[in-house]
Amino acid sequence: MNSRLQHLLERWSDDRFTEAERRELIDMLQSASTEQEIIPALEDMWEKIQDEGLFSEAQQQTMIKNILDRYPGREFPVDKETGKGMHVAHRNSFIRKWSWAVASSVALIIGVGTYYLYHKAETPIGVVQSITNGQQGESSVLLTLSDGSQVLLDTVKNGRITLQGGTVAKVTNGVFEYERTGSEVQYNTVSTPKGKQFQLRLSDGTSVWLNAESSIKYPVVFTGKERLISVTGEVYMEVAQNPSIPFRVAVSGGTSVEVLGTSFNVNAYNNEQSVRTTLLDGAIRVAMKGAAYKLLKPGQQALTTTVNRPVQVFDDVNAVSVVAWKNGVFDFNDVPLEEAMRQLARWYDIEVIYQQTIPKIQLGGTIKRSLPFTDVLYFLSSVGLHYKLEGNRTLIILP
Repeated sequence: MNSRLQHLLERWSDDRFTEAERRELIDMLQSASTEQEIIPALEDMWEKIQDEGLFSEAQQQTMIKNILDRYPGREFPVDKETGKGMHVAHRNSFIRKWSWAVASSVALIIGVGTYYLYHKAETPIGVVQSITNGQQGESSVLLTLSDGSQVLLDTVKNGRITLQGGTVAKVTNGVFEYERTGSEVQYNTVSTPKGKQFQLRLSDGTSVWLNAESSIKYPVVFTGKERLISVTGEVYMEVAQNPSIPFRVAVSGGTSVEVLGTSFNVNAYNNEQSVRTTLLDGAIRVAMKGAAYKLLKPGQQALTTTVNRPVQVFDDVNAVSVVAWKNGVFDFNDVPLEEAMRQLARWYDIEVIYQQTIPKIQLGGTIKRSLPFTDVLYFLSSVGLHYKLEGNRTLIILP
């Protein structure tokens, strides 16, 4: 068993193992009959975590804290001179004494496919009800043409599509772009359902990433004195520079963005309290109808709420976290539970119902958006969340 366990841990650490191997590893860690069966493999795993930098020291300490939280009454070794907890590297022998706790935590890490998870509030971890697996939405990414006809872009793997007015588009490795455009002014709309994201390239070379339940409406070819598009949901854009023809974005709810050659993210879902526009590079001007524009610098985020309200600008925003979705990741660091659940609802096509008040839980950590819903629920249960699943689509948060 030990050699098989070692093999599976190595496969996991190199991110090469299959879903079947992942399940086997979790079962093995949770059902080992003696400590002697798991200690050697876990010792090697812990050393690899340290030697190869799989986790930062802060993440390692958080992992160890989670282990000890599961086993009350244990304490970290303390340096007698400084009075502080000892460095992670000096705690190995201590951690090995509690190999079952290590096994439990490694199973948690592997189970959610992420670095770590911690809960800032002092909510005890409890037992949750068994649930069945939710599924991601099965709807398609739609291209809607000016005449109302639609193309299911999901069905086009790699190839050309002949559209209206002599326009020819193609899909290459999942990216939709225009190869030839006609002279007639036409507007196309690309929209994503829950559970899917999509990338396209406009005729001027601007790259667009659409998050789940989002859309972009744009002219097939830009004419006139400006490049004007409109978006809903969440969109990340890298705008092709052309100073002679300004690029402007009309956002649902009355927000407008004037782009000065840049990359930025707009979050404008209807069930969010405000529109958040985050600048990664270059410069943009953001305004709400009836209010003055605000110029943003990289790392700043603009919040717009209602008509005639001034734009709020926040500095030092973690832009990498904001656009983590584009790279297939949920970044839940410092994210309230309610906000996280809205993200999960859009991606896994579920309805979230709170039986009583919304729990005041602040999350931390990251998880892959490719995970099955059952693993995401494992993530949530480890912060003390109680829930039940009705059917495959309704998640009820219990007190």
